[in-house]
Amino acid sequence: MKTEHGEVLHVAVAGAGRMGARHVRAFNALAGVEVSVIHEPRPAEECDLSEDMRRRCTQSYSTFLERACRADMAVVASPTATHFGVARDLIGRGLSCLVEKPMTLRPGECLQLERLARMQGAGLFCAHIERFNSALQATAGLLRTHPWEAVNITRYNPGSARLSNESLVTDLMIHDLDIVQHIMGLTFDALLDVESDADGQDSPAGAGVDHVTVRLQSDAGYPVTLSTGRRPTHRRRLIHARSPQGSLQVDLLNGEHHACFMTPDHIPVPLVDPTEDALTRQARAMVDSVMDGQSHGLASAEESWQTLTLCQLIEQRLQLATCQPSSPVSGA
Repeated sequence: MKTEHGEVLHVAVAGAGRMGARHVRAFNALAGVEVSVIHEPRPAEECDLSEDMRRRCTQSYSTFLERACRADMAVVASPTATHFGVARDLIGRGLSCLVEKPMTLRPGECLQLERLARMQGAGLFCAHIERFNSALQATAGLLRTHPWEAVNITRYNPGSARLSNESLVTDLMIHDLDIVQHIMGLTFDALLDVESDADGQDSPAGAGVDHVTVRLQSDAGYPVTLSTGRRPTHRRRLIHARSPQGSLQVDLLNGEHHACFMTPDHIPVPLVDPTEDALTRQARAMVDSVMDGQSHGLASAEESWQTLTLCQLIEQRLQLATCQPSSPVSGA
C-alpha cells in the first residue's frame, strides 16, 4: 500500500482515555507514523497526552470523522458500547481499523463489521495485546504442540476494579480465552464449571463480580482452568502447564518463562526478546498490515467472534450462578 502522504502513515484515534492515550503514544513513536487526529469527548487538558497531541484532539465526533478521512488507518479505543458504531463509521470511510478488545458488545456485530470491511477493502483487527507479549511469543509453539495434561491461567488486576460495572469476563478473562483458543489452538468440548463471588445482586452477568473461575474441557483431552480477579493485592498474569514430561510457567506480567522437563532431548524454549513492549509490537503489526494486507499476528474479526461467543456462554452460566450462588454451575 502507498499512502497519500508520502513516507508518513497517518493514524486517527477514537478515544483518549487510559488505553487510547497509550495507543497514541505507541503509534506516534513509530518511524514514519503520525497520529493526526484524536476524538475525545472530554477536554483535551484532561487527557494523558503531550501538548502536541492535545492540539490534535477534537470533542466533535463529526469533525473527527471529517479529519479521519485524510488518515490511512484508525484505532478505536472509545468505550466498549461505542466500538461497533465508531468502527462502522471509520470502515465506511475506507479506513483499516484496530479495535480495542472486546471488538463489540455482541458476537454477531464482529461479523457485521467484517463484512463491511471486506466490501470496503479495509483491514479489521482486534487489539488483543497479549498476543504480542514477548514471553508468550517465545513459548507459543511449546504451548500449542506439547501433550499437556492440564493448563491453568491466572490473571489478577486490581486496577480493573474501576471497571466493576463491566463484565469481568469481557474485561479481563477475554485475554486468556484468546490465548487458549487462538495461540494454543484449542477448542472446547464442554464448559465444566463456572464459579464466582456473585452475591445475587441484580446486575449484568459478570458485572459487579470480583472473581471468576472457569474450567473447560479441551479437544486436546486435558482441562484448562482460568482464574480471573479484580481485588487481589498483587497483579498476576501466569500460565502454568504441566505434563508427565515436565512443566512450563509463563509470567506474562514480567516477560519471563521457566521450563522444567525430564527428557534431555526436549526442544529448548526460545529466549524472551525484550527489545519492544507488547503495545509497540502490536502497533507495528497494524502498520505492517495496512502496508501489505497481512494480519501479522493480529486478531481477526472472526477470531473475535469466536472468543466473544465463548465469553457469552460463560456469562450465561454466571447469570445462573448469580441466581443460585450456593453451588457452582456445571454442564456441557
